[in-house]
Amino acid sequence: MVPRLHDERTESSDDTARINVHQYFVPAGGFGVRRETDRNPRRRWRHDARGAGMRLPIGLLIALACALCVIPAAAASANGFKVGISERNLSVWQDPRFEQLGVRQTRLLVSYDQALIGDFAAYDEWMAAARARGVDVLVVINRASDSYTSLPTSYEYREVVRAIRARWPWVTTMGAWNEANHPEQPTAHRPERAARYYNIMRQECLGCRIVTPDVLDSKGMSRWVRRFMRHAQHPRLWGLHNYGDVNRPSRWGNSGTRKLLRIVRGRVWLTETGGIVRFADRYRGTPGDEVRAARAVAWAFRFARRSARIRRVYLYEWSADPVFEAWDSGLVAADGRARPGLAVLRRQLNRHRRRAALQPVPPLPAYPQGALPAALSRG
Repeated sequence: MVPRLHDERTESSDDTARINVHQYFVPAGGFGVRRETDRNPRRRWRHDARGAGMRLPIGLLIALACALCVIPAAAASANGFKVGISERNLSVWQDPRFEQLGVRQTRLLVSYDQALIGDFAAYDEWMAAARARGVDVLVVINRASDSYTSLPTSYEYREVVRAIRARWPWVTTMGAWNEANHPEQPTAHRPERAARYYNIMRQECLGCRIVTPDVLDSKGMSRWVRRFMRHAQHPRLWGLHNYGDVNRPSRWGNSGTRKLLRIVRGRVWLTETGGIVRFADRYRGTPGDEVRAARAVAWAFRFARRSARIRRVYLYEWSADPVFEAWDSGLVAADGRARPGLAVLRRQLNRHRRRAALQPVPPLPAYPQGALPAALSRG
């Protein structure tokens, strides 16, 4: 028996009892049992010349009928995905509402050029706060802090992984590269190089959960992923950013999320998703955009519930920057005001808490309670 790879380990006790839903069920507005015997006449029951067909005991027939009813329900109940926050700023640790929500998964991007020279000044305080709270941090390697085109050599990338492991040895969840197919990433036209990085991280981080380079649900995603798969060593945990699916609400059947699930094997984490409040000319940061962004957050959770293979959902981001730069998908405004998306997150977390027989999170205050400045300080 082939031993399980380090990035294939289960996340919770529920995983040990999970069936392979992709193998036995096909999503088509729901899950339906795949009946191969209906398509192959040679496998159908044969009747003899007297017309007497093969008969099964009535008790066995009842047991089989009950099993067919129970399996879909078991698969649905097993899809208790975890919810995390992807955030680069200290505001997430300074806001008491984050602690009230009980989120225990976060994600942080680390620029490879800074890690290569051992410069972790921009990350140490953030990571210390995460460790003090017992949070599982998904550390993802990102492009250089001052370049959109440079890529590390294989030797340099290996040194980057080793430096991160030496700096934060308690981290056991890592991602090979951020949004690797994005046009502004130097890996956009080099999936083979991204696969090489992934293979190196697997070698250097034994015992870790390793997420493949995250991909964005944009045009050309399927082609990029297929090229990556030809060079990657047994990827089993995939990262997806499905902003397009949830902000321009897509039907499940033609969504990028479902396309990725059909191409790859293994589990999928939505390592970035959420509602865009302000970006370019399409989203202008109005109160109406905040309401629409909250609907996008709800849509992201709805998509996650469609497949038991989706095991984590990371919302980006906790709070908006005090001075807008290029992107805003914060659950909290720059002045600390809760946006509608924060209430959507609380409701989703309470769904999980009710399933675990835990007390629900009460309604959160509109502004953080405590000694915080009007505009939350940033890291």
